[in-house]
Amino acid sequence: MADTLTLEEGLRLLQACLDKARGMEINVSISVVDGSGIQICAAKMDRAGFLTPEIAFGKAFAAAAFKRTGRELGEQWAPGAPVPTAMIARNGGRFVPSQGSVPIKVGNDVIGAIGASGAKASEDEEVAQAGVDALRR
Repeated sequence: MADTLTLEEGLRLLQACLDKARGMEINVSISVVDGSGIQICAAKMDRAGFLTPEIAFGKAFAAAAFKRTGRELGEQWAPGAPVPTAMIARNGGRFVPSQGSVPIKVGNDVIGAIGASGAKASEDEEVAQAGVDALRR
């Protein structure tokens, strides 16, 4: 494992997320980004909502940018709080500080993040976490 997330690794993590979502019988979109928030790969499952790809990306982008889970960001910034509103505006709507994203860490370094959208927030997080867990296999 390098200090950056490769496409091959991203695809493997994405597949783990898809497998988890299928096992949970939910339809989501998933985004895998590198440590600077650039999307490496993504998928929209059949019957996932049409906005879910953008939301999944925004969740992953926020987790990579702040090196924290979406749940932590959501707890820090309630909807309508001034800091997220400014961040959302400054980043062209890409910043989504809500549950359903998890940073990908190697040691103390954040090398990427995974965001999921389309189910309950806790289920989105469970799907994203499955991808992160696959990194260790």
